[in-house]
Amino acid sequence: MKITVDSQKTVRKWPRVEAYQNTTLRYTPPPDFAAYSASVIGKPKILRCWITLDEVWDNRTDEYFWDYQIGVNRYENDPGHYFYDWLVSVPSETKFIDYLRTNSAQAEEILLCFRRYEREVTDGIISYEKYEKVLEKVLEHYKKLFPNIRYIECCNESELSVFGGLTIPEYYRIYKCASRVVKKLNKKHHYQMPLELGGTAMSGLVGRWNQWSEFLTTLAEDEPEERDISFYSVHDYAKNVYRLMDFYVMHKQSVKRLGLPDVPLFIDEYGTTGYWHNQFGEGADENMKNASGIINAMILGSYLDGAYIFPWCTFHDPVRQVNYTQFIKTEDGSYVPTPNGNAVTALHMMLENELMIEEYTEHKAVATGGGGKVALLVTNPGDAPLNIDVTVNGLSGYTAGMAQYLVNGISNNNLTGEQTKSFDPVVKSLEKVIKGRLNFKADIEPHAFSLWIIG
Repeated sequence: MKITVDSQKTVRKWPRVEAYQNTTLRYTPPPDFAAYSASVIGKPKILRCWITLDEVWDNRTDEYFWDYQIGVNRYENDPGHYFYDWLVSVPSETKFIDYLRTNSAQAEEILLCFRRYEREVTDGIISYEKYEKVLEKVLEHYKKLFPNIRYIECCNESELSVFGGLTIPEYYRIYKCASRVVKKLNKKHHYQMPLELGGTAMSGLVGRWNQWSEFLTTLAEDEPEERDISFYSVHDYAKNVYRLMDFYVMHKQSVKRLGLPDVPLFIDEYGTTGYWHNQFGEGADENMKNASGIINAMILGSYLDGAYIFPWCTFHDPVRQVNYTQFIKTEDGSYVPTPNGNAVTALHMMLENELMIEEYTEHKAVATGGGGKVALLVTNPGDAPLNIDVTVNGLSGYTAGMAQYLVNGISNNNLTGEQTKSFDPVVKSLEKVIKGRLNFKADIEPHAFSLWIIG
């Protein structure tokens, strides 16, 4: 693949695609992780956090547990409580206040997804009126503690049985409860950063288009003044990154046809592998595949105006989701990056302005410039080696320093290769610049990626 970079021609200011990130409650890291993560991949513009309503409120006793121990199931063997995803939730030493405090301190804005009790409300075990009062009390409480909570996401993948198995009409009744709560709280408190509501956090993109279309139609059929949506949210886990573009176009066309608000689209969970359940060491190579794939997807997504990708996930269970986690905790208590973490770090190392690449690279390459340097990031999400022939034009002087940061099965790979605690260059060199031009070639193996810093 030929890559010709014009270091003197700026295309646009490079969007900080890495600034949208996810946390988890199912495998919650210690409180010191948020600061560590921000020091490596930057402070998120929006950080997605969670609240599980059945942990903060017990419908059987009407008790509130504001600072609950995350992941402790008080409903075990209770036939009156829906199972949800408790079987894959790991009890944590972290308490909920510490979880929100440390994450909110490291992010500009928090997207708070609330979930659980969807099924009990739909089945009539809990009334909609009671659910709405509880949600109001919960959101009011945590918004007071953490004012940078901005986005409220109604439920998570509620179409799946493990998250409630709701139909769109069932979901929309809960969404309307949330809408009334958000409006009431904004009116009552006049927040400096008002709450904004969105959903549905549906999985599958084009694979569930009928459900998504039904949600948009239901929203459009509501009274105009009642169409309360500040962002749309969906998830996807698929090797084919072009599903993003397909869904984006279909979504935008539907929004325009139905006269709905053209507000941001959050792809607020994203991955390019589907290897969910594994033992540590088995499927670790899937992390590499996911890493090379999300770079490809996030370069593509950077051109989809108003769409934002949140890769799943900064920290997760190495037994069940080693393919998605960006960081793991070692036996000595330190955190180290996986290939996913290095992929996000490489994106974080991109410079201020995107530079012109003459060729069409299928969103496998991006070049940026600033401060007299050029950063070129190339990923190979495919199954065959990628041979690249790079030319960088418009350089000054006779030599240029070049550092290569390579991530493959061995280099910068804590799961299958060398044990490194940071994202390190594998080669540093001084390259010849002839008449303002630098040339080099490289072979990138399948599911690997490489960043070059030149200058």
